[in-house]
Amino acid sequence: MLTNDSTLCPGSILDSGNTRYRIVSVLGQGGFGITYLVMGELKVGNVTTEAKFAIKEHYPELYCSRKGDTVVPKADNLKEYTRSKSDFMAEAKKLHSLGTQNENIVKVNEVFESNGTVYYVMQYINGRSLSSYVESKGRLEYGEAISLLEPIFDAVDFLHKSRINHLDIKPDNIMLHEGIDGVTPVLIDFGMSVHFRKNGEKTSPKGLQGVSEGYSPLEQYAGIKEFNPATDIYSLAATLLYTLTGEKPRSAAEIRLSDVRTALSGKAPANAVESICKAMNKSYEDRTSSVALLKSDLDISRTDDDNRTKVINVGDEGKKRYIGYIFICLAVILAVVAAFVFWPSGEKDVSEHPSETEAMNDSIATIEEKNDIESPQSPSGKEEEAASVPLPEAKPEQNHSVAETSTPLPAKVNAGNNSHSSLDRTSSAQAPAKPAPTSGKLQLGYGTWTGGIRNGKPDGKGKLVFSSSHRVDRSTSQEANPGDYFIATYDNGDLISGKLYDSAGNLIKTIIP
Repeated sequence: MLTNDSTLCPGSILDSGNTRYRIVSVLGQGGFGITYLVMGELKVGNVTTEAKFAIKEHYPELYCSRKGDTVVPKADNLKEYTRSKSDFMAEAKKLHSLGTQNENIVKVNEVFESNGTVYYVMQYINGRSLSSYVESKGRLEYGEAISLLEPIFDAVDFLHKSRINHLDIKPDNIMLHEGIDGVTPVLIDFGMSVHFRKNGEKTSPKGLQGVSEGYSPLEQYAGIKEFNPATDIYSLAATLLYTLTGEKPRSAAEIRLSDVRTALSGKAPANAVESICKAMNKSYEDRTSSVALLKSDLDISRTDDDNRTKVINVGDEGKKRYIGYIFICLAVILAVVAAFVFWPSGEKDVSEHPSETEAMNDSIATIEEKNDIESPQSPSGKEEEAASVPLPEAKPEQNHSVAETSTPLPAKVNAGNNSHSSLDRTSSAQAPAKPAPTSGKLQLGYGTWTGGIRNGKPDGKGKLVFSSSHRVDRSTSQEANPGDYFIATYDNGDLISGKLYDSAGNLIKTIIP
């Protein structure tokens, strides 16, 4: 339990106007806030009961002090305290909105002012952090790491679609919540997050800047001034690297991609190793630019029917299809033999017996479907149980914002975003193959694209040089002049992100739909 002169004492009461909360202990303390475990009074019908919550208090220790229970700003830091309080309030309101839309983002119940400062009430996460789990168990197998992190990938993708950079993704800020349905990974701590408008401006004059050594990319050390999904992509990849090696990555200034490849040797499929390297490139212009591309590079596929995921090993899948074809052939042979033995005497046209023909086809289709929906093996070569993540007894975790560490994790992972499912049930014979992307030049009438091409459209990374005045992309009203060029990433003609430069090489604007 953390206690000092700057924290509220156990037993202190906070009244939001809706609920009374009794402080039990301090869960964590940082430079700008203190998080408490509290018991809140709830009335269900005629019965009053208590439930656990986590409350975060705005307490920037450099700018304030505590007198009794009241937080008092220091006279010479009043401006900084006021700005920090405004940022804290914006963070709380933003989390309140985001948490209702995504189950893998920490939930905020209410925000209120008391004791001269601001508080917000969060869900109490009954579990431990990803870092604590890896410390107690050791490095994770690739399939398990992807199973735990894929819901966080989707949560970050959701943030990016709202033009929010989290800026503090790391194993300490991913909690493994134990609920009735199993373990749900939850992204917490939005203290450094920044929300950007479409014109590139921040929605609040956020003053706090910071980094997490090993998980923040180089550009974050200089301060984030514009919305850039690639900044969070680096942190996601560094977190995945940690889970697979059990060791904290070196800082962005020190780590080399050769170090990453060496650390992951034998611990992940070759394509995954290169995908992680691409996502941890020092230059964000050469880094994976979106969560969707990161998932694609890691071969994480999503089915539309049940919103679950599966890591596909192409080699094992091929073997299963080969075995399935053998069963199909055997079924056809047996059907033909049965027809020959039991066919009535005399010549008959097969068309007179459609039911028997249909029965044979139905038998083949049934075997094909059974083969197609078999779960493939994980990349490690061992059969994975769908959504099975055995989690051992936790070590007590120190100094974390919303964690209780005494409960061991159950063996089942939440069957929501982070559990595995069957493959697409459409056979490869029925689905036409996508045209393979090529590289080259594409004349667009108003300019020339040099880079990846698919279906006659820009695909992947490349450079568009404008020969006449024209709108940069259909997703934006930004105009380009002759000689301007656009360094961008496309997905079959759809813009992912790009930077527009003038003919002298000066950045005009970053464009992200």
